[in-house]
Amino acid sequence: MNHRNKKFKKKADMIIFAAISAIVRSAGLLPRRMIVKLAVPIGRLWWEADRRHRRIALKNIRRAYAATYDERQVYAVARATFVQLVRVALELPSLFKLSKSNLDSYTTFEGLENVAKARNSGKGILIFTAHLGNWELMALALSLKIKGNSHLLVRPLDFEPVDRVLSQLRKRTGNFLLDKIRSARSIGKLLQKKEAVSILMDQNASWYDGVYVPFFGLTACTHKGLALFAGRYDALVLPVFNIRQPDGRYKIMIDTPVKLVRSEDISSDIVANTALFNRIIEKHIRMAPDNWLWVHRRWRLKPVPARVKKKLKHVKELKTL
Repeated sequence: MNHRNKKFKKKADMIIFAAISAIVRSAGLLPRRMIVKLAVPIGRLWWEADRRHRRIALKNIRRAYAATYDERQVYAVARATFVQLVRVALELPSLFKLSKSNLDSYTTFEGLENVAKARNSGKGILIFTAHLGNWELMALALSLKIKGNSHLLVRPLDFEPVDRVLSQLRKRTGNFLLDKIRSARSIGKLLQKKEAVSILMDQNASWYDGVYVPFFGLTACTHKGLALFAGRYDALVLPVFNIRQPDGRYKIMIDTPVKLVRSEDISSDIVANTALFNRIIEKHIRMAPDNWLWVHRRWRLKPVPARVKKKLKHVKELKTL
């Protein structure tokens, strides 16, 4: 792209960003409960129109709950998932109004004492969570409640104007953003300084980024970074999740720090601890299945080179899709 085209694109992006920002902030002025009511008709419309993601969600739920759900329950959870994901999107503009004074109208908290324990541990803290409930709200609400900031590991969106708006939202209560792709060294330095880093770790990973461990009884390539950083920097791992309640608020649950497997075999520890993290994520998803991201191809196993397969002995014992 030549200089003139770059200059034009930059101006166009600025105009689009200004327009999106104005629309989002204007939507945030409307009553949250009124806007969220639109999630049901919009979610149902999305369900009917998006055959691809509907098929992915149904396939995922059938296999994850093969032993407990009949077809009627599978469809019910899948449809509700579409509505919940729309609800999360519609709630985003209102988060520009989130403050200490109105926090209780958005969330409730459980396990706040575990934050104090983590802070008093004298270690770096790795907060791990999943795309469950409203994860964007949770990050903002937690920093307001505990009066402390975290470094959020995020993947920048491909469309820069929208990414700028979302970044503004994510940072508005004092949190910092780390680029998921280029942040390994930064995370290490932060943990050495006893800082907190938050990681979403429920999405599918490529073989070179992950390890193959069970998730809902099925083999899932899971990012190994959390286990690697926890072991290398002796960091404390704190599970934090949220689910939507009948009154429209989200309950943010802060579990006790994870008791990690530690031995002289670092590779084995990474596999064991990553499997442990998956079990914790699964436990919280089972609390509110329709709150999770079933439209994501979580169990898609990407091709692994033959030379690597020989090293993945633990995969042979796992059930694959």
